[in-house]
Amino acid sequence: MIRLAFAAALAAMALAGLAAAAPQKDAHKIDFAGSEAVMELGDALGPYSLPKAAQPRSAEWYTFTAVNGSKRPATRVLHAGQPAAEALRILPRPTRPAIVAVASADPGVIVEKAKAFGGRAYLVTVPPETSAPIAVEIANAGSPPSLLAWTEPALAAHNRQLGIFIAAVAGLIFAAAAIAAGLAVMSGHRAPLWAATALGLVLLSRLAATGMFDASLATRVGGPYGLTAAFAGLALAAGARLANAAAPVTGLWPRAGRPFHLGVLGLAVISALAYLGAPAATDLTYLCVVLGSGALAAYLVHCGGRGVRAARMLAPSATVFALVTLAGTLSTLGLLGETTLAPDIGGGFAAAGAVLLALAIAAGEGFAILPGARRHSHHDAHPMALTAIGASHQGIFDLEFGDDVVVLSREAAALLGLGEAEGRMPHGAWLARIHDEDRPVYEEALSNFRSQSGLAFRIEFRARSQSGRYPWFELRATMMGDGACASRCLGLIADITARKESEPAADSAQNDALTGLPNRAALLARLKAMGAGLRAAVLALLDIDRFKAIHASLGDEGADAVLARASERLKDRFGADAEVYRFGGDAFALLFSQPKANAAAIGAQIAETCAGAYAQGGRSVFAPASIGVAEGRQAEGGEALAKNAELALMRAKRDGGGCARVFEPSMNGEKPVDPVALEAELRAALERDEIELYYQPIVRLASEAVAGFEALARWRHPTRGLIAPKDFIAHSEETGFIVELGRFTLERAARDLAQWQRFFPVDPPLFVSVNISRRQLRDPAFERLLKQALDGSGVLSGTLKLEVTESAIDADAQDALHRVREIGAGLAIDDFGVGQSSLSRLKDIPFDTVKIDQSFISRPEAVSGEGAVVLRSIVALAHELKRDVVAEGVETADDARRVRDIGCEFAQGFYFSPPLSLADALNYVARRYGLKQSAKNASGAAGLGGQT
Repeated sequence: MIRLAFAAALAAMALAGLAAAAPQKDAHKIDFAGSEAVMELGDALGPYSLPKAAQPRSAEWYTFTAVNGSKRPATRVLHAGQPAAEALRILPRPTRPAIVAVASADPGVIVEKAKAFGGRAYLVTVPPETSAPIAVEIANAGSPPSLLAWTEPALAAHNRQLGIFIAAVAGLIFAAAAIAAGLAVMSGHRAPLWAATALGLVLLSRLAATGMFDASLATRVGGPYGLTAAFAGLALAAGARLANAAAPVTGLWPRAGRPFHLGVLGLAVISALAYLGAPAATDLTYLCVVLGSGALAAYLVHCGGRGVRAARMLAPSATVFALVTLAGTLSTLGLLGETTLAPDIGGGFAAAGAVLLALAIAAGEGFAILPGARRHSHHDAHPMALTAIGASHQGIFDLEFGDDVVVLSREAAALLGLGEAEGRMPHGAWLARIHDEDRPVYEEALSNFRSQSGLAFRIEFRARSQSGRYPWFELRATMMGDGACASRCLGLIADITARKESEPAADSAQNDALTGLPNRAALLARLKAMGAGLRAAVLALLDIDRFKAIHASLGDEGADAVLARASERLKDRFGADAEVYRFGGDAFALLFSQPKANAAAIGAQIAETCAGAYAQGGRSVFAPASIGVAEGRQAEGGEALAKNAELALMRAKRDGGGCARVFEPSMNGEKPVDPVALEAELRAALERDEIELYYQPIVRLASEAVAGFEALARWRHPTRGLIAPKDFIAHSEETGFIVELGRFTLERAARDLAQWQRFFPVDPPLFVSVNISRRQLRDPAFERLLKQALDGSGVLSGTLKLEVTESAIDADAQDALHRVREIGAGLAIDDFGVGQSSLSRLKDIPFDTVKIDQSFISRPEAVSGEGAVVLRSIVALAHELKRDVVAEGVETADDARRVRDIGCEFAQGFYFSPPLSLADALNYVARRYGLKQSAKNASGAAGLGGQT
């Protein structure tokens, strides 16, 4: 409003100035009654200065004389034009040239805004047989500016035709992008994906050039010219990746891979700078687009001439885009003459290039023409050759470097326990299957031999099978490709586990070098030698949880020290009753030939032994283990016993780790968890909104009124139904996905809590507790995310509580928790009493609530004796330190009475309610507070009842 008032004041001054001043003799006359549909008035404009008036630096006044010699009023629509090279300024303008105001001293001249032609167009009507001076204020334009005077019918027809043309061009490009995207999804290749990305960016660039995004948030930073240049630069970057997927640059120049990727990255950075309005970045981006598009077209034509079919099919569309880019540049520089149709014609040719690209991809059946599409080429081999390969218990291994995809034949997939359909996987997924100790050998071999096309090589490594074991494999392969750098690795893979395990048996040294323990081969040999005594034996396999995180934190030396200390602890505790082995990596085995306890008790003893902290480098390192225990009476031999123990270990891992599980025959039917597939499925579940929050009520024991809830994540799987946290939270913690999952939980819980507090304005207010992991506390963005969740939802201070287990609290976490309190969140220490903390730590950590673990409530000794004393001590100390106490796991009325008698303020458990969905939680609160809410606000309660 202020700006409009200012413009009106300037227009009034212009009228006064024109009325007071005589018409300028040098002002050019414009025949408004002429037959031209559109006239360029730039040469007819004369500069005009307002008397005693200040005006914005970006706007200038100009005058011309409008003449109407006819006997009828003459009307023209004034619109600011865009001169050549306007987009190529060192400092780009924040907006396009636009008319700010129009004024005339002649009272007979009518000036009004032409809203039908845009917000910055003005309709000027000159009376018959009149000559009148017109003043125009134009902003963000050069000197002299471009000013177009249209007849109304001509401008309406032009805009109508232009709209139809732009819609047709945009529709064609969008359709081409959709075809490429669909083929990318169906084929799994990267080339159609890059094609779809490039076409999408071309479409955005064309739309930005028409002014569609002007005056929006997209142009708020670098202006419309910067946005258009940014889209064009990113489109070229995506096109370069597409060209490289079709014809890898390393095929011509083996050492050009890294410079190419750095160049693409640099182009993306320059495009981003253009969007931000950096000086000269727009010009530099356009220069890169012109030179780069021509270079890409030439490169594809050259590769096509050398016989690369994919490049030959892409070359026509790349050439069209290069010509469109060149013509657009020449038009921008004014070298093709002044015409308003040049950008539209360029858009039409861009649409033609997009259609050619889509046709090329479709003709290649989702880019089956690319190297990666030769994945089934071994099926074309001679039937006798395939039969011979299968008979030798080997399979075909095919790695395409262009698509970064590994394809295993049916026989090779069977060696890993995979189905034929599972034999195709991203190279990253294949790398994840290779044992940590052997992965560097595999990667080094590929790196060294790839630059020697035609060279055959042999390597050995362990890879995880579908059963969770790590059998040994031998890969005999050849690097293949037309150029100096191979584009494909093709060979045979065979299972050599039996040979590898027999080698240590023939060797007198069967001990692990780090721990001095017998190794896996020695264990298998011992099991085989036990004969009938195997039936009485118990085998326990343990695997240290989160050992990758320990290794990343302590390094090689520290991680090896933890393994050595773990082996010593196991020998000290069980050496008299069991034989201890290093099973491999971070796994150990204990063989009890004459066990003195049952399998479950043995597992519990091992878990307790591994739970204690290790002192390493002045730090306390916790390395709990998952344990699988199997009894010899349930196995037909040594290998079967080891397999049973592995299945039990897998169940312990799946149940969250840090526990022991005993083998049961039903475990034979369980499918091992593929961690790579599980992580991908979890990320997709979060995107598809399959993760839900359930809320377990926390009750105020004095009145049994609901005080708040604990938020618990559930996964509503489309085929497996509702999945409990134990099946995915531990995996999310290990992979780091817990950070994204925790972000979702915080935002959703804050939103739901704010809604409840509006519906139920009780005193004290309702609260919600959200579990927070150690990884989240260490996330640099966590505190900013928490502040956004609190501020954006409007929850009352301290009512969104973060629950942190005491095992997650170290010195760094303590500092973070103090900052969290300052932001406005409440804090609760979860599972207190089950970690390594003492009661004295309560005074050092900034919590306002202590949650007593349910094991204190469920233990028989909690009713009387020492357990009851400990429980009362925790409650008394918490109250002394002004902390509230919540008892978890209240299952019966006796539990509720007992925790209430010892002074607990709050409790939660199935006695009060299981975890509830959002709708059921609303109903739960409504039932508890319905009468009180009705008394305070009858209409509010009625509205809520309608919702619930």
